[in-house]
This record gives sequence, structure tokens and C-alpha cells, in this order.
Amino acid sequence: MALEFKLPDIGEGIAEGEIVKWLVKVGDTVKEHQSVVEVMTDKATVEVPSPANGRITEIRAKEGDTVPVGSVIFVLDAAGAAAPAPAANKPAAAAAAAAAAAPVHAATHAAAHAAAHAPAVAAGGKLEFKLPDIGEGIAEGEIVKWLVKEGDVVKEHQSVVEVMTDKATVEVPSPANGTITKLHAQAGQTVPVGSVIFTLATSGAVSAAPAVHAPAAAAKAAPVPAMAAAAPAAVSMAAGGDAHVLAVPSARRVARELGIDLTRVAGSGRNGVVRRSDVEAFAKSGAASAPAPSAAPSTAPTAAAPARPAFAPLALAAGDREKRIPFRGVRRKISEAMVRSKFTAPHFTVVEEIDVTELVSLRETAKSIGQEQGIKVTFMAFIMKATALALTRHPMLNAHLDEATQEIVQYAYVNLGIAMDTDQGLIVPVIKEVQAKGVLQLAAELSELADRTRAGKVKPEELKGSTFSITNAGNIGGIMATPIINFPDVAILGVHRLMKKPGVVETPQGDKIEVRQYMNFSCSVDHRLADGADGARFLAYMRKLLETPGLLSL
Repeated sequence: MALEFKLPDIGEGIAEGEIVKWLVKVGDTVKEHQSVVEVMTDKATVEVPSPANGRITEIRAKEGDTVPVGSVIFVLDAAGAAAPAPAANKPAAAAAAAAAAAPVHAATHAAAHAAAHAPAVAAGGKLEFKLPDIGEGIAEGEIVKWLVKEGDVVKEHQSVVEVMTDKATVEVPSPANGTITKLHAQAGQTVPVGSVIFTLATSGAVSAAPAVHAPAAAAKAAPVPAMAAAAPAAVSMAAGGDAHVLAVPSARRVARELGIDLTRVAGSGRNGVVRRSDVEAFAKSGAASAPAPSAAPSTAPTAAAPARPAFAPLALAAGDREKRIPFRGVRRKISEAMVRSKFTAPHFTVVEEIDVTELVSLRETAKSIGQEQGIKVTFMAFIMKATALALTRHPMLNAHLDEATQEIVQYAYVNLGIAMDTDQGLIVPVIKEVQAKGVLQLAAELSELADRTRAGKVKPEELKGSTFSITNAGNIGGIMATPIINFPDVAILGVHRLMKKPGVVETPQGDKIEVRQYMNFSCSVDHRLADGADGARFLAYMRKLLETPGLLSL
């Protein structure tokens, strides 16, 4: 049975993807879930797995090609992998397997893999939809909320269920038009990847594209859970309660935020699907300000609020006195990493105060030079350069412990992990070969990487390979901290707030007091592999470089 695999729609306004790398070639035999191709969108680079066991018979896009969502990118001969469906349902099986490969949207930091299982096609046109495998080591997901109930009629692409993994909260869409006949898991239940989570009854062949007409029934509005701010909730906006529209999740979220009735928005997507750009264009047109049909006004009497005594404390309703947030996703992963680091590596922290008055002056000059080239020059670029130079002098801090061989591995190169505060939590992308780059080049790379990290477009390979890390909370505040090591790095540098205060300056005429600018730097080291003296010598050399920043060019 030949399955034509289409480039999945991963939502958030994504209309196309670039084929980065094929991981297989024509003729290769693949297993279900085996990665087939790397695809880059403007949100992330993802690996798309095979929807079933079989043999790759055709590859329809070359590396470097940009292909629209819904385009067939490879053909899989699954004849030997599963029993063939009844003759009447062969088109349904092929189309459903391709449609079910549409992945849920990966919200992270991350760098997440996106794909899905092909549903098993049973007799009578029933699809058993399995919890998709979204890669990155995800083995299970929690059913957060069902957006439909048994007996509901759904359209292809309509959101059916919210699922939370330790990478993101995602919405799983229906792979085809049909009726939900059974929900196999309850809200709050954790189910393994590959488990059947709902059964969909289809009538006749499954269409590869949704019908132009609106579905007869759709999911009710669902609020976004606290930990799922990056994953939009499903929203069905209706006029008169009967008309519903098909829209991608990002369009629904923007419509909800702007208070726009989706039934008033013309969709530009395939078969009239409303895209995010459609909602934004509608909002800019001024049509959104026109009154929309509203529900009948409430007839319940309104009681006058009792007068409050002056300075009386604000009374809180019982349900508003505390808030419970699920401890999942990126926050839990950060917790696990911090616990592993803190309880594996005995930490020792050294702090040094550095007079950066000359660095502040040099940076002002560098800013104007950078602006001519479109580069934003920050203090961090100078600190990164100084760190790389200091680590070449003190390689014990630029190392890892190979636990398998019980060897300390010291690196002749410097790959710096830069801790970044994002909406998804603390993410540590890596800038490679820092020792070989100048300040302007580091500033350009850092700015570009920071923008992509905060936008959720960082690539998985950009989160690996650090030999030393830097965390900078100075732009937020705080004069000193003891950062936790980014395990398995041996050490981490903490950068703190820039402060003006009186300082003693040596002159040929003697000491004098003047206003200077200072920053505190802290270095936490793994005391198994390095001593406090190593950290102190490292910071002393950092002080030498940053107090006389001209040395950075030597």
C-alpha cells in the first residue's frame, strides 16, 4: 500500500518548510517512528518520522527546497508492514495515514521534533488515532482537556484534544472528517506514545482536504492552562451559535485576544481555512470595530455593591486566594537539570569585583562602529571574548568529566552556553568556537541567536556542545549570585549588575577618589574537578582583561 506523506501543518501561521536534510534515500526500508527528513520552518527545525513500517519508493523534494504545507514530500510502500484495508477503503487508508502525520505545534524553547502516528484503519471506515510521537525523547503525554465529546461531528484539522508533554502543550487535530465514536483516555490521564486516544468514524473515503463547508459541530472554547501559554487553546467563534469556521490555532488565539468573531473573517488558506494573517488583516481593516451579534442581555437584577470602609483590605473570593500551576514542561526539565547538577557536582563559588569603567567607554565606541554594520554591541560580547581568552589560560575550567572512562576531557576550543530568559523558561543555546572570533562577530551571533531562542526558533543542535557557560542577570538586577553549573560543564560564570560608586584610583600624584563603574562576577566550579584556587585565578585574569579591555585584541 503506497502512502503519500504530506508536509505536516504545524500551526502558528506556518505555510511552508525547507527540506534541510534527508535521513534516508529511495529504496531504504524504514520503521514506524524512524526519522526520515529534517524540515526547517520559521519556528523550529524538526525531524519528521515515518508514519509506518515500509520502504521509501519516492522522494519528491530536494534538500534546500521550500515546499508548501500539504505537499507530498515522500512516498512510502507500506504493503509489507500492515494488512491491507478493504478495497473500498484503500484511498481512505492512504489519505488518512498522510493526514494523521500532521504534527502538533511544538512550543519550545525548543527545539522540538514534530510528527505523528498514522492511525490504524479498521473495517467500516474507522480510524484509531494514536498519541503522536513528537520526538526529543518524549515517551508519554498527559491528556489536559478534550475539546470534543463522543458523538461530535468534526472536520479535518479541527482540534480534538490538548496534550501536555514535558516539552510543550499541544493541540492534536482530527486527521479527517468524521464522528468521534470513542474517547480512550480521560482528562488528567498520562498515556504512552502510540496509545489509541480516540476513534473516528468516517463515511466512505477520507478526504485529503477538509470540505469547504463549515462543520456541523465543533469544539467549545477552551482556556489555555497556566503552563501552556505558548500553545493556543481551541476556540470556535460562532454567529448565532450555529455557524462555525475552520482556523489554524494561531488564528483562533489572535482572534480571541482581539475579540474578533471568526465567522466574520474570510479565510485565505486551503479550502477557506482562516490563517493568522487573515485575522490580523481583518483587525487592521477597521471592520473588527463594527458591532457583532451579541447574546440577549441578562435579566438578572444587579445588586449595588456595599460601601467599603476606607483602607479596608481587598476581599478575595475563595477561588482567588491561591493558584495551582502544573509542575510540568520546561519548568520541570529545568528543575531536573538543576537537581542533577547540584547533587552531582559539589559547588564552590568565587566572587570578584571588577572596575569596568574603561570597558564602558570602549563599548560606547564599539556601539557606533557596530551600528554602521547593523550590529548591536553589548557588554556580553566583550565578556565572552574575555572568557574564551581566560579559559585558554585555565583549561581545567573548560572541561567535562567522562564518567564512563573516568577521564577529565579538556578542550582546546571554547563553546559558550549562554543562559537566556524566555517565556518557556531558561534556555541555554551555545555559540561555538568563541576563541576564534572577534567582538563584533560575537555580538552579531549573540544577537541573532538570542532573537531566535526567544522566538522558539533555536535549532536542537544549537542547544548542545557547551564547554563552559555564562549566565547574565545584570540587566534585570542583583549585585551577586552563586549560579548552578550547567552540568556536565565544570564551571559557570555569573555576570551581575553594572553599578556606579566611589573608587580609589592610583595616579602619579597619589591616590584619588572618583566615580567609577563596577560589575561583580561569580564563578561556580565543580569541586570534584577544580579547586577554588582555579576559579580565583580565572577571575583574576578576567579582571585583568576587562579592566584593561585593549588586551582583548592581543
